[in-house]
Amino acid sequence: MKIFLSTIIGLFLYSNSFSQQIQIDSLDLLIHQVIKDYEIPGLSIGIVRNDSIIFSKGYGNLEIYKERKVDKNTTFGIGSISKSFTALTIGILVDEGKIDWDDKVKDYLPYFELYAPYVTDNFTIRDLLTHRSGLKDVSGGTLWYHSDYSREEIIKRLKYLEPVSGFREKPAYQNVMYVVAAEIVKTVSGTSWDSFLKTKVFDKLKMNNSTSLSAEREANKNLAQPHIWNEDYKKIAIIQEKGDNLAPGGFIYSSANEMSNYMRLMLNNGVFENDTIVNSTIIEEIFKPQIIYPIGSPFNNEFSSYGFGWWLTPVNGHKVIEHSGGIDGMSAQLVMIKDLNLGFVILTNQSKEPATFILRALLLEKLLEDEDSLRDNFYSFVKDWRDNRIKEKKEASKKVLQKANTKPSLAISEYSGKYTDKMYGDILINKSNEGELEISFSHTKVFKGKLIHWQFDTFKIDWYDIRVPDGFLTFNFNSKREILGFSIDQENLLDVDFGELNILKNKN
Repeated sequence: MKIFLSTIIGLFLYSNSFSQQIQIDSLDLLIHQVIKDYEIPGLSIGIVRNDSIIFSKGYGNLEIYKERKVDKNTTFGIGSISKSFTALTIGILVDEGKIDWDDKVKDYLPYFELYAPYVTDNFTIRDLLTHRSGLKDVSGGTLWYHSDYSREEIIKRLKYLEPVSGFREKPAYQNVMYVVAAEIVKTVSGTSWDSFLKTKVFDKLKMNNSTSLSAEREANKNLAQPHIWNEDYKKIAIIQEKGDNLAPGGFIYSSANEMSNYMRLMLNNGVFENDTIVNSTIIEEIFKPQIIYPIGSPFNNEFSSYGFGWWLTPVNGHKVIEHSGGIDGMSAQLVMIKDLNLGFVILTNQSKEPATFILRALLLEKLLEDEDSLRDNFYSFVKDWRDNRIKEKKEASKKVLQKANTKPSLAISEYSGKYTDKMYGDILINKSNEGELEISFSHTKVFKGKLIHWQFDTFKIDWYDIRVPDGFLTFNFNSKREILGFSIDQENLLDVDFGELNILKNKN
């Protein structure tokens, strides 16, 4: 869906002209309509053109049912837009002559190891930033999602991930490789990636409230609260995830105003307010297509490409530079059109909604004065798709089939014990005080829940945390009816794919 929806830009880039002055009242009406139709708790938008911020404003509330309002300085999670900052920190080191894009990762991180010696020995910084590892899409999510694993510990466990294609054969989007890139910055600079980012980027761009550290983020009083659907498909506020271990790939927090300064830097070829932050050749390399992503869509393009932390798509003579971002309860969009020296950012405190995609398309229409666009039909199409999707999910949750009058093969207590996945670590199943089974992942507090017998040796997982949808756990046996391990079957969340785990019972 990420790539498919990116091509909607093509519907709105028919004109090279753009408004010299945005009609604020008209833009406000448009945004308020989207907020109403998609039940957005709060959002903030920044627009830049010709090295100036021409629009920056907040809408709605920091938290649903609370009075505090969002403004242009409210901080939101920018999700995977964080990747472009990591690429920029690497670029600064390249500019300083300390590293090269094609240096081997192993030269900086001796503990870096992947699924095959050849891949490990030849993996470059360029490979890290361009999603060509040979792994499946968003591999390794269980390592970082709400876990207590450090960045270095995550990297040391990547060797257990299995490939699905050849090295550099085709793209597959990753987060964990940007963690590796950040640790290279740490090794080369002699300071943490977070400190390097603050000193070399945030401070120079006057991004005073932007941060990659959860402690700094939580100290900010003007912080948007994330929101998700609950089981009844009502919007509710949730606790922010720390996310420090994945900050280089997805957990920077910033505001519309400060992200506008970032766009000014990128559109102005590395210069911000007459200060050269990085040489223009670095920006050119960052914005250069590095790997092609074939896409299937009814719109204009048959392909997109990826640079260093950016999607790059040619559309009707324009080079569209963009990235989306999504974490639990937050979603964001950043779009730049280089030849028009124009860019905008959309930040919202909700997830699992197409609202930021529709706002992106409508903003492009407004900025490019495309009066003959398909806006009305397109808007209705997306709104109907969203409403039908919610309806289908509600109905699907009621249709899960269950075999009646079955019972487990063993006594409940015999399922208890320590189980292990070689990549993740230990997973415990114990009998609770109520006599029921309880599962808990040793490094991830949110992965804890009650096991309710469903049928045969399958149990429904009633996760205690609202962020984790209920799933199913099935115990596996050998011919002697001895438990070998178990598998988990449920909807993926963010990058977490439980199917990557090979969970075996610990024999000790």
